[in-house]
Amino acid sequence: MFGSEDKKSKWKMEYEDTIYKIYDWNRILAAYFFPKYDLVKTTDIEDEFIEKLNQSHEKVRGGTILFPMIKLDLLDKEEGLDLDYAIVALEQNVQRIKVWKEWLLQNHGKFAIIGRAIYTSREDRNMLSIALGIDSNIILGEKETLVALSPLLDELHEADLL
Repeated sequence: MFGSEDKKSKWKMEYEDTIYKIYDWNRILAAYFFPKYDLVKTTDIEDEFIEKLNQSHEKVRGGTILFPMIKLDLLDKEEGLDLDYAIVALEQNVQRIKVWKEWLLQNHGKFAIIGRAIYTSREDRNMLSIALGIDSNIILGEKETLVALSPLLDELHEADLL
């Protein structure tokens, strides 16, 4: 639905442990994609089933894509922060969040985005990530999933959000 196979993508994708990692052309991690497998992951048998779904390039109905949103650079500082620095950092981050919000308002229908939520990154408490729920048919497999998600990635990159 989203992509065309005649275009070479600048994005790279790697499948690992039921999720897809998306890298930019500099091999920097840009996003994670969590397909909606429609099962509760509680046993190794389900992990094996998910592996088979990916290996056989099955179709799933959407999933969640997780992007870095803002870098706070305010937490866990051993030295105190200058008040003006904190104000500027917060104002810049508020502006970036507003850009995300505006982009989502203009593009949610185009990319079948049905939900969004913000989380603190597990790897970096200063990073807020945004999770977008996608409701479209996606064929599993590194190449196929990348074809489906590349237009979304490209638009976010053009909007300077990635």
